[in-house]
Amino acid sequence: MSTSTNTHPLNVSYLVVGLVFLGLAASWVLRETGVVDLAEVRWLFPLTLVLAGVVGIVAMAAKGISRADRTDRDEFGYYETTYDDEGDIR
Repeated sequence: MSTSTNTHPLNVSYLVVGLVFLGLAASWVLRETGVVDLAEVRWLFPLTLVLAGVVGIVAMAAKGISRADRTDRDEFGYYETTYDDEGDIR
Protein backbone atom coordinates (compact mmCIF):
# COMPACT_ATOMS: atom_id res chain seq x y z
CA MET A 1 0.00 0.00 0.00
CA SER A 2 1.40 3.36 -1.06
CA THR A 3 0.70 6.56 0.82
CA SER A 4 0.60 9.91 -0.89
CA THR A 5 2.72 12.70 0.57
CA ASN A 6 0.92 15.44 -1.35
CA THR A 7 -0.11 18.24 0.96
CA HIS A 8 -2.03 21.41 0.42
CA PRO A 9 0.38 24.33 -0.16
CA LEU A 10 0.62 26.92 2.59
CA ASN A 11 -1.13 30.19 1.81
CA VAL A 12 0.55 32.68 4.15
CA SER A 13 -2.02 35.44 3.65
CA TYR A 14 -4.87 33.13 4.72
CA LEU A 15 -2.83 32.10 7.75
CA VAL A 16 -2.22 35.70 8.82
CA VAL A 17 -5.85 36.76 8.31
CA GLY A 18 -7.02 33.74 10.28
CA LEU A 19 -4.67 34.58 13.14
CA VAL A 20 -5.87 38.20 13.19
CA PHE A 21 -9.48 36.99 13.30
CA LEU A 22 -8.69 34.58 16.15
CA GLY A 23 -6.88 37.36 18.02
CA LEU A 24 -9.86 39.69 17.67
CA ALA A 25 -12.22 36.98 18.86
CA ALA A 26 -9.96 36.12 21.79
CA SER A 27 -9.64 39.76 22.87
CA TRP A 28 -13.43 40.14 22.69
CA VAL A 29 -13.92 37.01 24.82
CA LEU A 30 -11.34 38.18 27.36
CA ARG A 31 -13.03 41.58 27.61
CA GLU A 32 -16.55 40.17 27.89
CA THR A 33 -15.59 37.67 30.59
CA GLY A 34 -13.85 40.36 32.62
CA VAL A 35 -10.39 38.79 32.43
CA VAL A 36 -8.94 42.04 31.06
CA ASP A 37 -10.18 45.59 31.51
CA LEU A 38 -10.58 48.29 28.89
CA ALA A 39 -7.04 49.67 29.34
CA GLU A 40 -5.53 46.25 28.61
CA VAL A 41 -7.80 45.58 25.62
CA ARG A 42 -6.32 48.48 23.67
CA TRP A 43 -2.97 46.63 23.63
CA LEU A 44 -4.42 43.28 22.56
CA PHE A 45 -5.28 44.28 18.99
CA PRO A 46 -1.82 45.71 18.12
CA LEU A 47 -0.23 42.72 19.84
CA THR A 48 -2.41 40.43 17.71
CA LEU A 49 -1.28 42.22 14.53
CA VAL A 50 2.39 42.01 15.50
CA LEU A 51 2.19 38.31 16.39
CA ALA A 52 0.28 37.47 13.21
CA GLY A 53 2.88 39.39 11.19
CA VAL A 54 5.76 37.55 12.84
CA VAL A 55 4.08 34.20 12.19
CA GLY A 56 3.52 35.26 8.56
CA ILE A 57 7.18 36.21 8.10
CA VAL A 58 8.34 32.93 9.63
CA ALA A 59 5.90 30.97 7.45
CA MET A 60 7.09 32.77 4.30
CA ALA A 61 10.71 32.04 5.20
CA ALA A 62 9.96 28.38 5.90
CA LYS A 63 8.03 28.12 2.64
CA GLY A 64 10.95 29.66 0.74
CA ILE A 65 13.45 27.31 2.35
CA SER A 66 11.37 24.24 1.57
CA ARG A 67 10.89 25.40 -2.02
CA ALA A 68 14.65 25.92 -2.40
CA ASP A 69 15.30 22.39 -1.11
CA ARG A 70 13.10 20.91 -3.85
CA THR A 71 14.89 22.50 -6.78
CA ASP A 72 17.36 20.65 -8.96
CA ARG A 73 20.81 22.12 -8.46
CA ASP A 74 24.20 20.80 -9.35
CA GLU A 75 27.14 20.52 -6.95
CA PHE A 76 28.01 24.21 -7.45
CA GLY A 77 24.52 25.46 -6.58
CA TYR A 78 23.43 26.20 -10.15
CA TYR A 79 20.07 25.06 -11.43
CA GLU A 80 20.24 22.16 -13.81
CA THR A 81 18.47 22.63 -17.12
CA THR A 82 16.12 19.80 -17.93
CA TYR A 83 14.73 19.04 -21.36
CA ASP A 84 11.60 17.23 -22.45
CA ASP A 85 11.43 14.50 -25.12
CA GLU A 86 11.32 17.05 -27.95
CA GLY A 87 14.43 18.90 -26.80
CA ASP A 88 12.62 21.90 -25.31
CA ILE A 89 13.60 23.30 -21.94
CA ARG A 90 11.09 22.45 -19.20
